[in-house]
Order: sequence, then structure tokens, then C-alpha cells
Amino acid sequence: MFQQILKNIARHVTLTSEEADEFCSLLEVKQVKKRAHLIRYGEICDYEGYVNKGSLRTFFKDPEGAEHTVYLAIEDWWISDLNSRIYKTPSRYEVVALEDAEVFLIRDEALEAFLAKVPCMEHFYRKLFQYSVAVYQEKLLQAHQLTAAERYRYFRNKYPEFDRRIPQKYIASFLGLTPEFFNTVRSQVLKKE
Repeated sequence: MFQQILKNIARHVTLTSEEADEFCSLLEVKQVKKRAHLIRYGEICDYEGYVNKGSLRTFFKDPEGAEHTVYLAIEDWWISDLNSRIYKTPSRYEVVALEDAEVFLIRDEALEAFLAKVPCMEHFYRKLFQYSVAVYQEKLLQAHQLTAAERYRYFRNKYPEFDRRIPQKYIASFLGLTPEFFNTVRSQVLKKE
């Protein structure tokens, strides 16, 4: 059941079989039905999540009620509300399943104890967060430097599985586009391929 998450970790660090077993014993398996919440606005997030099956999106609502997608995750991706976790404050985001999903959760308290006991996992989580920040920085640059078509082309090339599975309206939102404009951009990009 936990083979994929252990492969994810093994890309960066090597755990002994005892350490791997202990890590897996700390995981909670959460089934999230399509359209159901993993994280609700106003809840305090106290865990790191790993998507074993399905897809999810993280979004917030602006004062007018419009939703803005900031993160998408499918199998083998990690998901959480880092701000809520670190500062123990109510989440300003919602995380909803786009497909039936299975997420492995590790609670902060258990994670911190495991990190203290198995120092190489500190390295793993540092790498995980460095990659997350790098992706976020790239997305910020693209929003200011690339045209809508260039952003979509980059997204499509970098994340082909997302482009096949995530509904277009959420890709549009993730790229900072209205669904209508995204349809025009998408049509133009696909015609040139």
C-alpha cells in the first residue's frame, strides 16, 4: 500500500527497512470523494499529505466569491497548507478532490518526532520544500513575463498528465485566466502543435 510514497522518499534519501516501516506506521489513510474537502477554509491544517490516488486542487476565494486555483496535485505529489501548519492559524485555502482520492496524512507531531529520530528525513523535507518554493517562484515569474499562450504551453509540456486530467476551468484559474480566454488560448496553442 505504501510502496509509492516510499519510492518518492527514496529519490532523495535511503531509509532502513525499520525506518520505512516506522514511517508508514505513522501514516493515516484518508479517502476523499470527488468534490469533498481535504482542507476547509477556517480549519487548522496539522499534517502533510501525500496523494496516493486521485487529484486535488488548492484554491481561495476573493471578496467577490471568485475562486483562484493556486496548486494542483495528482498521484505522487505532496499537499498541505503550509502557512496554517507552521503558524497554527485557520486555513485561508480550501483543498478539494477533483477525482476520488486517497491521501496519506502524517500529523505534525508524529512527523517532528520522526524527523528528530531519523535525521536523513530532515534532508528529504528540506528538498521537498525547496522544490515547492522553486516551482512557486517560477509560477510568479511566468505570470509577469510570459503571455497566456506561453504559460499554457509551459504548463502543458511540464505537466502533461495534469493537462489530460484536470478540468480546463481549473487549469485556466491556475494560470490566472478566465475560462473563456483560456479556451481561446488553448485553441491557438493546439492548432500550432
